[in-house]
Amino acid sequence: MSKRLKPTDTAQLLRRRAEAIAKKNGTDTLQNLEKLTSTEIKNIVYELNLHQIELELQNEELQRVQIELEDERKRYFDLYELAPIGYCTLDAHGVIVQTNHTAALLLTLEQRDLLQHPFSTFVIAEDQDIYYLYSKQLLQCGSNPICELRMLKADQTLFWANLTTTIVRDLNNTPQWRVVISDISERKKYENKLQEIAQYDPLTALPNRILLADRLHQAMAQTNRHKQPFAVLYLDLDGFKNVNDTYGHEAGDQLLIKLATNMKRTLREIDTIARIGGDEFVILLLNLNDIQACVPMLNRLLESVQKPVLINNHSVEVSASFGITFFPQSIEIDADQLLAQADYAMYQAKSAGKNRYYVFVAEENEGYRSI
Repeated sequence: MSKRLKPTDTAQLLRRRAEAIAKKNGTDTLQNLEKLTSTEIKNIVYELNLHQIELELQNEELQRVQIELEDERKRYFDLYELAPIGYCTLDAHGVIVQTNHTAALLLTLEQRDLLQHPFSTFVIAEDQDIYYLYSKQLLQCGSNPICELRMLKADQTLFWANLTTTIVRDLNNTPQWRVVISDISERKKYENKLQEIAQYDPLTALPNRILLADRLHQAMAQTNRHKQPFAVLYLDLDGFKNVNDTYGHEAGDQLLIKLATNMKRTLREIDTIARIGGDEFVILLLNLNDIQACVPMLNRLLESVQKPVLINNHSVEVSASFGITFFPQSIEIDADQLLAQADYAMYQAKSAGKNRYYVFVAEENEGYRSI
């Protein structure tokens, strides 16, 4: 790389070059001067003065343009390097060839350490498929698609990123990707919080009706594909009103929280327990080999509710009655009908003495029986 000359060095260099040219042409110039009249010499001196003034004006203009270019460079630095979003330029192979300061901050690396690394190395393994499909869509459509995925910082922490990419061509007509990276981690946290509020019961942190409906539809679709039955349990606590009347609603809330925890521990990871209001819960027991396979789980659920719970130095005991129905059935049935069947069977369990379960049986119309 050539060394940049100082202004004084540049002036001296130009002076020496001018002297060399003048010396080379000096003989002819002296001979011509001897033939000039005084008037002609005055005109030449005048022209030389004008030329000197023009040179000085041109030099001033060059200095002004240089100052403007420096100002533009500083503005470019502020707009590009210090922008609130990250910029990366990738070559045709997805390798980073240029980046701004903000992108380096997002990934907790120096700018030089980002260069010559594939952009995909900063995408977490679980989201590599998302980035691959995004890249494929960009190449096929040539549009400006938006992608949201998780990226990995140098300290191994994750952040949610929004990517907006355009394809441009450089002076050699080689395609380049201009990637804009925005950190949307806070927005994702807010969205997750909203989703949690919308889909989870605030007291017990169990799924609510909305999330239950989604999981019930998923379970039905999975059963239609894999032919493994599942059970729907509609559970209502026995004696819960007495707890509220005796110890207060705060004690009742604490009881619900503890019973929800106990029942959830009894279930498998693939199962779902949801609180749908008051002291009513719905449970989905998935991937059953056959209907009888759920009987041990039903007994454990009854036991988990019957265990005494200590609340404010008081031992509180309740029980549960629940109805059960299964999917698939011999007739076509939807999710609301499944819940209605389980609800119906639950009331039959209460009518039969509480602290038990009943199974709904679809035989011609409606019926129930004990397992």
